[in-house]
Amino acid sequence: MNMVNPIKVSEEEVVGFGNLYSSGRSAPLWEQAIITLWFFVTYLPLDGVAPIRYLLVAYFVGLTVMFYREILPVVFKCWPLFLLPIFGLFSFMWSPYPSEALRSGVLMLLTPLTIIVIGVRLNTRQVLRCLMFAGMITTIYITPTLSDFADGGAYGSKNLLAMQMLFAMLMSLVTALNDKEPIWIRLLGLAFVPICFVYQYLAHSATSLVFAVVGIAGMIGVRYFWISFGKIRHLRLSLAMFAAFVALSSTMVVLSMPENTLMNDFLGLLGKDSTFSGRALIWREAELVSQEHPVMGLGLEGFWQYDVGAAQTINENDFKAFGTKLTFHNAYWEVRVHLGYVGLVLFMLILGWCMKRTIMNWLKAPGMDSSALLITMVIIFTSTFTESSLWSTFNTLVNLFYFGAMTTMGAGSRKFEGRVPVVIRHST
Repeated sequence: MNMVNPIKVSEEEVVGFGNLYSSGRSAPLWEQAIITLWFFVTYLPLDGVAPIRYLLVAYFVGLTVMFYREILPVVFKCWPLFLLPIFGLFSFMWSPYPSEALRSGVLMLLTPLTIIVIGVRLNTRQVLRCLMFAGMITTIYITPTLSDFADGGAYGSKNLLAMQMLFAMLMSLVTALNDKEPIWIRLLGLAFVPICFVYQYLAHSATSLVFAVVGIAGMIGVRYFWISFGKIRHLRLSLAMFAAFVALSSTMVVLSMPENTLMNDFLGLLGKDSTFSGRALIWREAELVSQEHPVMGLGLEGFWQYDVGAAQTINENDFKAFGTKLTFHNAYWEVRVHLGYVGLVLFMLILGWCMKRTIMNWLKAPGMDSSALLITMVIIFTSTFTESSLWSTFNTLVNLFYFGAMTTMGAGSRKFEGRVPVVIRHST
């Protein structure tokens, strides 16, 4: 509540009108259970859960029709999220695989719609809690494949397994650190933090381990330092300016060093090389393919097919079975190859819009929930240079990246209810 236009009526009393805000509604437990199930089946990219996934998509479409007065205004506000899917949907007209391109385009279009519906129906803390429970269920589900984690376990890809365990750990950690959560939920989240970290370590993905260290440090720093610093005027701004000065100064010093080998040394420490475990070779192939169709690309599903010679050459060089659908391990090259420069511009619009809104939401209310979304946004954006997950549909990274941008538009948004009289008494 914000106090406006106070009127002094005596030495002890001040009367005025306050702006009354509501913090948004809370979804019932059954609805939170459905959302948890949805996050669980998007945590696991397995064929066996595909029917459940499509059934839940139909449920979200049904909610859109039933509650169109609440959902459609948010859809219109999130218009940047739909331009790339719409363009991708129309790419069936020039894709060499039109039926598959049409199907992929529909899934791309439904991906932002599902997270918007979730954001409208649930508030921020509930969504993060549902993500945490989904990550816990996933952790338990993949435990029988523990001995195969180095080869990807249930996921078939160690990088994907490590990334999913990373976000399961971060969602558990933010819940454990959030003093607004019930104590039993916080203790449950705390118990899963080391389990998810160990599972991530067993996947032998050095990149995700770096993200894990950054994420843990960021969460703990926000909880025990940044939020507390807000009580001292201008301290946060001063610290941010000092950190920016240190970062820029360090960068200038490093760049000015002759025969700088820090990058190679850092990659060596992570068990990588200058080709990023062969990714640079795949990026070179993506560059050659994109030059053949620079403006509009091949169209969705136009490259990773069994009868595309360049795709199968990559499979052979990467010791993958014939017909395997890989990725370019870079979201920008995925867009360039499939949707050209037009798609790349639209993809950059999504990145910019989501990042701007997530940062602005955090600056307005730098609590644990918004801080968690900010930290995950930074991690997800960084991962776009070495992974293609943000280009995909219905996965944890896309859910978090989109939700961080539209969280204040839905059930978690603060709403103005009116002005009410307020009496404040000052005691001496």
